[in-house]
Amino acid sequence: MKKRRSINPLFIVIAIIVVIAVVITVLNLFGINTFQTLSGMTEGKGNSFNSVSLLESGKAYVWHHKGGNIEDDLEGVVNEDVFFTCITGDYNFKNKEKEEELDYPRSIWVSSSEDADIPTVTTGDYLIYVSDTEVPDGILFERFADYGYTIGISNLIKDGSGHYYIDFSDTDEDDYKYFVDMNSDANQVASLDPITRLYLDKAGDVKVREDSVSDGGMVLGLKKDKSYVCQFYTGTYYQDFKMTANIHSFSSMERFISYDYEFMHSNFIVITIPDYFKSGYYFVNGVGLVRYVSDADAKSYNGKAYDDGIDWNDPIILYNEDGTVKYDPSDPDFEEKQIEEHSDPGVDEEEIEIENNSE
Repeated sequence: MKKRRSINPLFIVIAIIVVIAVVITVLNLFGINTFQTLSGMTEGKGNSFNSVSLLESGKAYVWHHKGGNIEDDLEGVVNEDVFFTCITGDYNFKNKEKEEELDYPRSIWVSSSEDADIPTVTTGDYLIYVSDTEVPDGILFERFADYGYTIGISNLIKDGSGHYYIDFSDTDEDDYKYFVDMNSDANQVASLDPITRLYLDKAGDVKVREDSVSDGGMVLGLKKDKSYVCQFYTGTYYQDFKMTANIHSFSSMERFISYDYEFMHSNFIVITIPDYFKSGYYFVNGVGLVRYVSDADAKSYNGKAYDDGIDWNDPIILYNEDGTVKYDPSDPDFEEKQIEEHSDPGVDEEEIEIENNSE
């Protein structure tokens, strides 16, 4: 009787590795990112989904399905991704997502490799919110001004001479995290010894002055994904760091509360976009960023992560020179308040209305 020959376990392992390598090679030839796909399957990650059952509680999404119907897509798995996560990017107000007053301006940084993941909502799409614990008592929309691509430094402050600095370490060694995207290559400045004012004088050939700094304290005029030698100063000593303008930068601009939503006999609500909204970026209820394109801009929008042909920062709330609110369409009692503020015993409401119309 012949003795049965056993298979070498090493041979089995090698065979499995060879098969996996062949499969990966074939999939990559068809343009499928295998590692990203496997990672998403094993870790539950990903920003787009083809089934409503995959949506997570505490997040906002955009439903977009050209030619589709949302009610049909709720019945099962769709043959394409139709639910897109409102991503957060990096931001300097963690655990304070809904707070209004902070000791520093609120900034969002999204890497140029990820800003295409910010979902776009237009007419025909739906903005949705998922929660297994509550229905929001008012949905917060915090609008962020879009300042394009820059290095991961925000909230630069102008001194009396017109030069700009960040409060590198005013009260705490970690203060710089409010001004620096620590997931960008700007994190190099953290290697410096703590100093109250860390000056940024130049980014390449761009002098950091009033005409090259945004209202959110970010350097303007830099080209996407281009590297620049940035000149920092600790006291009068220079420190050069090479940094890449691969950060899509945003700074808090204005806030609104909406109470309009609809249940969908599913696991989410549909949030109604206020009709007074202008094209812009809105952080939805403290959980994620959405790019809203109004009907007025829909035809001209290039469909990309950045479109400098659209004014994303056109304000909705207007102010007088003294800082008082001149116009706020989000306040249903605004006109009535204006009448009360301008009224006096000798003038009736009809005369005030005629005066306002003449202006």
